Amino acid sequence: MKIKSKIKDYNLEFIENSLQKKDEIFSKINFRKPCYFIDKNFYDIYKNDMDAITGNDFVVIIPAEESNKSYIKLADYFRALVENKFTRGDLLVTFGGGILQDISGFIASTLYRGIKWMYFPTTLLAQSDSCIGSKTSINFDNSKNLIGTFYPPDIIINDATFSKTLSPEYFNSGLGEIIKFHLMSDEKGYSLLKKYLACPDLRDNAYFKRIIKSTLRIKYSYFKGDEFDSGRRNLLNYGHCFGHALESATDFRVCHGEAVIVGMGVANLVSLRRGIMSKEKYEEFESILRRFYPRFDIGKVSVDDLIYHLGRDKKRTGNDLTMILSQDAGKQYKYDDIKENEIRSIYNEFTGNYK
Repeated sequence: MKIKSKIKDYNLEFIENSLQKKDEIFSKINFRKPCYFIDKNFYDIYKNDMDAITGNDFVVIIPAEESNKSYIKLADYFRALVENKFTRGDLLVTFGGGILQDISGFIASTLYRGIKWMYFPTTLLAQSDSCIGSKTSINFDNSKNLIGTFYPPDIIINDATFSKTLSPEYFNSGLGEIIKFHLMSDEKGYSLLKKYLACPDLRDNAYFKRIIKSTLRIKYSYFKGDEFDSGRRNLLNYGHCFGHALESATDFRVCHGEAVIVGMGVANLVSLRRGIMSKEKYEEFESILRRFYPRFDIGKVSVDDLIYHLGRDKKRTGNDLTMILSQDAGKQYKYDDIKENEIRSIYNEFTGNYK
């Protein structure tokens, strides 16, 4: 899959059992020496394979925690590369999900004003969503993704076999984005989603690889003419306005994709109460989302904290709050007139229904 970018065009390749194909994969790019950023959980699971791949090369093991994505923590990663005499002729290789991708992408875009970068997305969310689109995002204080750049990897190796070792929480996190994109698709995409979700085993079925590729194609259709997020791509924040606020308000105890599932549920309820979405469509969408709502007591999250973080949303343009609201599959719209009292009322109703 060739991705066009105003920064640099890049390739996404689907290669299974990639850890046994180092020579084949690394021959696709010219570089002097590799340096590795590896998610700690992924390293613990695939230690023998990773040790064989990295050999005596420089490796940084990073726990996939939002605190490690802070602007202050970045200094440690820059220092590690500079002290290891990393040059513009070298290659940063990342194995990890969205957190490692954000750390690596931000560093790759700024160190020496741009370095070579190869990315192996290891979570379902990264494989089906964040690996393309060029965004890098860093947390500032306790707010998510306020600092960032646009900088894609030179090459992405998408290995669906990594999903077999994901925890249920992180698998569901990926499902959150898969569901979102197909609710933003046409009837064909929406139909594919329903067929996939009807499978008894969502990790092992005839639709699994197909749904990942479909999600990436849908995402590409939204950003290929709006790479820098100034128009249609904004709509991909469906579920993210409230979702990011929920992540921040819970100190990131709710993972991203599951927060997005809740965010879509809240946005849909706003749409219903505003008369944008019909009751029948609301119940249809809710029947999909409800299966994957994270198991926590959302009623214990302060609505004041949520409104505070909604107010710091980078998508906000005026005095009111911003949300992407939905009418139907493929019919989402941006609203910049969401009132705080409206959020309070919707939140009380949503938490009363949350199961």
